[in-house]
Amino acid sequence: MKRFAIAVFSLLFTITFSIGNYFLVCNKVDTIISIMEKDRHLTLYEGKADEKRINEITETWKKHEVFLVSMMTHHELEDVEIGVQCLNDYVNQEFTHEYIKTLNECINKLEHIKETQLPDIKNIF
Repeated sequence: MKRFAIAVFSLLFTITFSIGNYFLVCNKVDTIISIMEKDRHLTLYEGKADEKRINEITETWKKHEVFLVSMMTHHELEDVEIGVQCLNDYVNQEFTHEYIKTLNECINKLEHIKETQLPDIKNIF
């Protein structure tokens, strides 16, 4: 009977941890995406990027990066990390088009990461 209770407890713990992890990852990814979308909108409206917004994106990314990398494989996040690092260079060189393109790629990759974390039949098999 003890083995059965331990097995049930382990199963419930694993399910609870997985569900909590999913919502935590989604929350952190949504935070990063919302900052990037706001910056993209303002950059398109103003015609140039602002260093304050880039610093906000970079700080938010660094704040959540350790958790995201520890909860999923690093190769999923490499492109986003490289994109965030390139944003500052694009602004310094006044490459607004490349800046917006990189923001779009980062947003799309983060959306894809969020979709792949969803406990769905297509993600399991």
